[in-house]
Amino acid sequence: MSQTVYRRRAILSRIHKALDAFYLLQRIDWEYDVRGTLERIVATAMEEIEFDGGKTIERALVILKAGDNGTLEIKAGFRTGDIDLGFSRTVVQRTMETGRPILCENAKDDPRFMEAESIKGLETLSLISVPLEVSERPIGAFYVESKSPGQLFDAGDLEFLREFAQSIAPYLKTALTHNDHVRKIRELEEEVSSRYRLGNIIGRSESIRNVFDLIGIAGEVDRTVLITGESGCGKELVAKAIHYNGHRRHRKLVVVDCSSLAEHLLESELFGHRKGAFTGAAHDKVGAFEEADGGTLFLDEVSDASKPLQQKLRRVLQEGEIRRVGDNEVRKVDVRVICATNRDLGELVAKGQFIRDLYFRINKFPIHIPPLRERREDIPLLARHFLAEYRRTDDPTPLELTPDAIELLVSLDWVENNIRELRNVVELAADFARGPVIDRSLIERVLRFQRTGNAGLNDAPEPLATSSRSDPLVSIRRDALQSLLDLYKSRQEQDGSPPSKEETPFYRLQLELGARVVIEGLRACEWKVRPAARLLGVSPTKLRGELKQYLATTLDGCRDIALAAEILDIPESVLRKKAADLGLESLAENGDKPH
Repeated sequence: MSQTVYRRRAILSRIHKALDAFYLLQRIDWEYDVRGTLERIVATAMEEIEFDGGKTIERALVILKAGDNGTLEIKAGFRTGDIDLGFSRTVVQRTMETGRPILCENAKDDPRFMEAESIKGLETLSLISVPLEVSERPIGAFYVESKSPGQLFDAGDLEFLREFAQSIAPYLKTALTHNDHVRKIRELEEEVSSRYRLGNIIGRSESIRNVFDLIGIAGEVDRTVLITGESGCGKELVAKAIHYNGHRRHRKLVVVDCSSLAEHLLESELFGHRKGAFTGAAHDKVGAFEEADGGTLFLDEVSDASKPLQQKLRRVLQEGEIRRVGDNEVRKVDVRVICATNRDLGELVAKGQFIRDLYFRINKFPIHIPPLRERREDIPLLARHFLAEYRRTDDPTPLELTPDAIELLVSLDWVENNIRELRNVVELAADFARGPVIDRSLIERVLRFQRTGNAGLNDAPEPLATSSRSDPLVSIRRDALQSLLDLYKSRQEQDGSPPSKEETPFYRLQLELGARVVIEGLRACEWKVRPAARLLGVSPTKLRGELKQYLATTLDGCRDIALAAEILDIPESVLRKKAADLGLESLAENGDKPH
């Protein structure tokens, strides 16, 4: 082995070590100067060629394809300060197309490129272009040129640069992917911060922008606010946004979850207690109302407060004063109260489970947060935000969701826990990811893991039931439908006028389908209206309307209640109760009479 070959192998070994260090740094430091590091590594190789034989290299360029159209861009270089960065695109394109290195000892006299305009316009005398490939796919070329006679490149230089290009290509791909991910994340963060974010609430849908508007107004006034919405839709975030956008933002925000404590503990938590007021009260305690004096008190799940506690809350809102448990002293407090619930307080008032006067006192400024399935356009933004926030301890490389993964996330209804449920899925997918990309199959496996506890990461993906699945959910009895169509066609021909909307086959089918879905939802939720509405993704009002219309039609056409129950596939006792709840008692009673 010649001294030159030995020395060049030593140089390549040094370059490999530098690349390893560079790879580690760009994984743990998002601000790492990728281009600067690449240029130092390129300089190491170029200085070796100059050392051997006294050659002078005017320029060396790392040229990569960029964008969908394959535009050639210079990503790093050697001696590229203030000089012209022109290069022979013909030579580089040929290198990438053939996957073979090109050595031009005298470019202007080389029959392969003598007619190339890019060569004619350059003063280059000698050049080398070697392909940069990853997994046998061209990503660019490493281009070196000299303009000095008597300092022509030779086969030894070509072989050294070919090995150099093979060494740096994988690192280039990783670095550029990393930079692209960081850029996209930064753009997303900037977009979220500037247009689609208020506090920690994120969204671009019209419904969530309406919530932003209401938060802005609520922050300016000092009224009691009632925030409603399903579990996991961000009620506490809205409460915090109201507080921190209001004039009380410099004072304390205190949060109390009314569903997490027993009645006597919740009373103590809210109003405080005196030492010895009850077993375990070893010292005086300041309650949440006193702690939040001058600021805001957020009462989460206020619907779970007991009736006696509701009375005390009503008095605080009315008089602005509290009394600690076991104490006779009345204390004045200046607190803005924000309440939240995932239940229908109006319905609880009607049932006598929530004090009417308290309801009207806390419902002075209502804000309803729509569930995630009603603002699907926010799901990609939220999912990418959660992914941008996520950091793997062992591999901080930024992750990205593929379009088909985003499509799957958008298709799901998120009825269990809305945004928290989405966040859990995205973070679990990040935990399971074995590379920088999260695709549809990985999301499907995460969802299966959540259901069964078996990740199945090495299994073939199974079909996943989503709201956009292609297999049909409805099977129509064609003979019965055809009879119905024939009947109404005959009636139209005889009467000469179309039937009313309620008599049309389409309306009858639509009514029956909606009601059947409602009945199955009720059956799955033990005949409870609100849980069934959440399960089906409709409002309780919509559910009751669909059910009432169909029950009325069926009861009116049956000779007895038992037959109606059989047709509807509902237990007779349940049918009687639902008919009574919906104001159909008379129809149910008529069904008991002989015809």
